[in-house]
Formats: sequence, structure tokens, C-alpha cells
Amino acid sequence: MDKKLKETKSYYYDHYFSKDTAKKIEDRVFEKLQAKPKTQGFGKKVIYLSSAAVILMGLLIGSAFTSPTVANVLAQIPVLNGLFEKGSDSSLVGSIVDELQDEGYKVGGASLHVRTKTIGIEIDGSESYYEEVKEEVKRKAINLLEAKGVDAYKVNITLHKEPVDPESEMTTEQIKQMEAYQEQSQQLQKAILEKMEKEGYEILSANVRINDIERFIPLEIPITETRIDEMKAIARDLAEETELGDFKIKVYKIDPEKQKAEQRWMPVISAMGEGLIGMEELKVEGFAYSFYPSPLTFSIRTSIEADQKDAKELVAEIEREARQFIESDEVKENVKDDEYIINIYSKDEEILNH
Repeated sequence: MDKKLKETKSYYYDHYFSKDTAKKIEDRVFEKLQAKPKTQGFGKKVIYLSSAAVILMGLLIGSAFTSPTVANVLAQIPVLNGLFEKGSDSSLVGSIVDELQDEGYKVGGASLHVRTKTIGIEIDGSESYYEEVKEEVKRKAINLLEAKGVDAYKVNITLHKEPVDPESEMTTEQIKQMEAYQEQSQQLQKAILEKMEKEGYEILSANVRINDIERFIPLEIPITETRIDEMKAIARDLAEETELGDFKIKVYKIDPEKQKAEQRWMPVISAMGEGLIGMEELKVEGFAYSFYPSPLTFSIRTSIEADQKDAKELVAEIEREARQFIESDEVKENVKDDEYIINIYSKDEEILNH
């Protein structure tokens, strides 16, 4: 099969299909957090380090860390609170892009790759401009990370290149087939939604997927809807009319209140994940969360060996950092009185904090 067609199919498969594993959730939360370029001058943002104490930490970066006294003072500043900006959904990489752009660098965007603990920063412009500023941008980015209290991330600077459109190298037949799949998916989706609504069923979505890899109908319904078998039967009958083969049908029950809660929590979750993974001494390798089933559960994966000497101390520190942040006044509006559980896992997937 043509290589570009494989890449295109792989993209659509990865983009529209989620595996029910913590590692996949980690990818969804933290991988490829693209930071959009910000227009210079107009609507300039205030520095992301919100509290006076954290701003002080930024001013003291560099020689300050050679002083044990200053280092001890700065160690008392909550890192996670420093990464959280009230009323903002900006990520760590987004704040770095903004600050570099504010200094006049042609930074087009950035991404955080949690598996390799790498922040990639793209430079816009010519190759000569890239060669001129890349080391300086890398040094400043590292300083910004240290100022925010995260030191586990590596920084990789690259020259921005326009991505190659997979369709540009596909044959006419391949493009036609892909367009046909899209059309068939949309038509079946429309038929399912119209039929369900006409017969009085509660349904939120039916994002049909038809391609060479799968025939899949995910039905999202509110938790108040109980007629699951009848709804699956309607979807199956309509799918059979397409004569496209067997379809897998799965029902997902959605709680609107949990959706609202997830929106409230997202800035907190983002700061927790980026911060815990970013603190080298905590040995955190992955971070996931789930609102289903209740209560909200955080899964923190570490490289800690269950029997290592300082395991208990490290686990206690990870949990302290997380709970201190969640229970702080800064995030009170986001977390409200929602219950939550924190599970901290060893390198071998053993829960260490219960």
C-alpha cells in the first residue's frame, strides 16, 4: 500500500479512536499541546507567573540559585500554583511561547512530549535567523522553566517547516475513496440522529466512522436515557441499509454535570500534570485523570521502585504537592467541593499511597 495513504489512514485512526488506557489518556492530555502564535503588541499578556513570590523567583533566576538561603526560600514557593493562571486555559508551553515572543523572538509554536519529557520550540524565519537565535532561545526557555520550578524537561529547538499534506501525494483514486468514506459517514450519522430524535430518544452524538480500518458507530447519550438496546437496534438497522458490512456499535453514557466539572478542572489538571512531571526530584513519568466512575481519579505514574529506600518520602511529597495545590484558595472556584482520589503508581504499576 502507498506509504502516504498509510500515513493518512493512521492519522484518521489515531485522531478518531481512543484506547481505554491511562497511557492513551496521558497522550490526549499532554502530547502535542500546540501553542498558537500571538500577535505582537496588541493585547499583550501579563507575565504568566502570577503571584509576587513567583515573579520574584523569575527575577532571581541564575545567580540566586547559588545561594543556599535564597534557594531555601524559593523552595517554599508552590510550583503548581505558579503554573496556574486564574481564568486562563493556557498551557506551560503556551506561556513560554508568549514570553519568548514578547522578547521579540520569531517563535511559531511549541509542543510538549510527555514520554520523552521534551518541549519542542519552533523558530519561524530563515535558516540564517534560526542559526543566529537557536542557542539563545534554548537558554532563555530553560531559564523560564527553572523560574517556574520545573527542571525535568529538555528543550529542543527546530526550524519551522510547513507540514506536508498527505493528500498532496495520494492518487486521485485514493482521494476519491477517502471522500466517499467521509460522505457515507456523514449520511449515516445524519440518518441515525434524525431517527432517534423523531422517535423521542435522547442522544448527544453519533460520530460514525467508516474507513478501511473500521466500521464504527459510537452513540453518546445522557445518563438519563435507559433504552440502550432499542437505540443500538435502530443504529444497526440503519447501518445494514448502507450495505457496507458489519458495524461495531458502542454506547457511551455522558453526565452533563461531569462535563461541566471537567471544564472547570481543566486548568488545574493541566498545571498538575505539567508541574508534577516537570519536577525532576519527584520521578513522575505520567499523569492521567478520569471522571468516570465517580469520584474524579488522578493516576500518577512514577519511576519509583516500591522497595527503594526513599519511596515513602517521594510518594508523600508527590501527594502533598498535588493536594496542597487542589486545596489552595487560588483554585477554589475551579475545584469547588468535588471529591477526588489520587493514586500514585510505582514503576511496576503498584499503588504506593494506599
